[in-house]
Amino acid sequence: MKLSRIIFGLFVVAALAQLAAPSSLLWRYEQTLRTGRAYKFRTAPVDPYDAFRGRFVALAFENTQAPARGGEHLKLRERAYVGIAEGADGFAQFTELSAEPPTEGDYLHVEPTWRNPTNTHFTVSFNRYYMEETKAPKAERAYRERNWRSNTNRNTYALVRVRGGVGVIEDLYIDGKPVSQYLQAAKP
Repeated sequence: MKLSRIIFGLFVVAALAQLAAPSSLLWRYEQTLRTGRAYKFRTAPVDPYDAFRGRFVALAFENTQAPARGGEHLKLRERAYVGIAEGADGFAQFTELSAEPPTEGDYLHVEPTWRNPTNTHFTVSFNRYYMEETKAPKAERAYRERNWRSNTNRNTYALVRVRGGVGVIEDLYIDGKPVSQYLQAAKP
């Protein structure tokens, strides 16, 4: 009898732990969307459609590079932190890259990928904008067309909420409109 209570208690603890892990991730992202500071990140062109990726808009961002703080040598493919500031044009700019989070201001967790003599290039974790399955292919096409290198009138960006190193895409903008409004206006 006592053994069955212990087993049942362990089962309850294990079940709660399994529920707590995904719940804490969801809570973290929801808190970022609710209370994080909003930054506009300019997007960059992306290679053509990848059939294996599914129903989302694949995003790339301009200027994902920054100098290392104080000449710090960062290991590639390991977590690093980059400071963010709002530029004069209203768009996010990356400031300094370091192995430790900055003590002041907003920052993101990033992964350094390669370096040149002055800057280290990195990837950000938010590179997919998920949306309704039927609209995603149209949004992907519109995003690629408006963002292609030869298009001199590019005006696409992602509004990203940032809090405690986490970035969550709130919306994707094409020609200054949320992608859902852009697609609605583009209907024949």
